[in-house]
Amino acid sequence: PTGAVTWIDARHAIVARSQDGGARITTVEAEPGAGSPDLAKVVDAIGDPDRILILGPDAMRVELEREYVAIHRRPERLLDVERDERHDEATLVRRLRELTSA
Repeated sequence: PTGAVTWIDARHAIVARSQDGGARITTVEAEPGAGSPDLAKVVDAIGDPDRILILGPDAMRVELEREYVAIHRRPERLLDVERDERHDEATLVRRLRELTSA
């Protein structure tokens, strides 16, 4: 299965997405004065994989989940939306491997 693991907060989003047997990392920064990253850009970086894990503060996670469902109409792909501490790229890639190997 394909997957994506995303960390989002008010400053930026980091997306680790499975691609060609590896992981592709994309960062979406908030525009100055915007208050948060452009959620449509984050959803575009996530794509439409089989499994999606969203991490970060509650408000941002819920907003991103709603944006994903509004664009792709696939809520069943959001396997786990959870609050978690900040993650770096290496941790997101590790979680991606766990997500796509299950």
